[in-house]
Amino acid sequence: MADDHTLRDVTGTVALDDADAVADAVDRILARSYGSVPFDRDLLHASFAFAGRLYRGDEPGWLPCDMPYHDLRHALDAALVMARLVDGCRRDGGEPVLGPDTALAAVMLALLHDTGFLRTTSEASLCGPQLAQGHEYRSAAFAGDYLRSTSMSRHADLAPLIMATRMSIAPATALEGRDGAAITIGRMLGSADLVCQLADPRYLERCYHHLYPELVLGAGDASRRFVVEDAREMLARTPGFLRDVALPRLREGFGFVARHLAAHFGGSDPYAASTRDNLARCERIVAERRFDLLGGPPPTTTRDLDPIYAAGEAARATD
Repeated sequence: MADDHTLRDVTGTVALDDADAVADAVDRILARSYGSVPFDRDLLHASFAFAGRLYRGDEPGWLPCDMPYHDLRHALDAALVMARLVDGCRRDGGEPVLGPDTALAAVMLALLHDTGFLRTTSEASLCGPQLAQGHEYRSAAFAGDYLRSTSMSRHADLAPLIMATRMSIAPATALEGRDGAAITIGRMLGSADLVCQLADPRYLERCYHHLYPELVLGAGDASRRFVVEDAREMLARTPGFLRDVALPRLREGFGFVARHLAAHFGGSDPYAASTRDNLARCERIVAERRFDLLGGPPPTTTRDLDPIYAAGEAARATD
């Protein structure tokens, strides 16, 4: 496990390059939230261990994750935020109550929500970003199959809620036909996926060095339709994305379930504070063209990162 603080969650207390450490943190959160009401703790830990093996390519039939942005760290971060949301919602009230098993299923969905980027051994000729277009459908199918193989099989019908993480789909469309707890889980899934990205202390560096090359590679032969000129232009558009797309999606689209994170932390929400800091920092970098304020590529949990992801470096604009 690396000691680099950039591989820790927004509170600096949970190592996001360690599936066991995140499983322990989630276990503590759910145990505190549900008290004496039992949940399948063995399955919780087994699922995080499975995700670790899957992203490392240690599961038969699967290749290791080859992506720097949509890596194991992101999956673990989303699952941790989901657990904190579950606890915060219970403390605040006002949302349909999730039982402990349903809460665990929700955490598992967050953990597996980007497995559609992972390649099978028969897809070795592809890179992960080339699966971007349909990765949410692949993720939902994978998560459903996984849940059906566990004691949570009765919750496998919740797996399509992963579609709430698809930015091109309105939350209402992704949750159509659902009610009660399922809507809450879908809103929390979409929120957890966004919140853990926007609040990451190295969010700007991860976008600049990691997300940009993923987007370029995902565009492939259609790169002429890729409307972002280079990594700097993408960063220049980030404040608008945050203000006009991401934050309204969290607040209106997902019913602002993210507000319950404050209850989990007993008052102030470190995710919201870090998101505000990222927005202010990005606005300054863009307005003053102070790209020198960006740090270098942050660590990723993806081992032996393919040189193809250096495409972002070559595509940068120069002053």
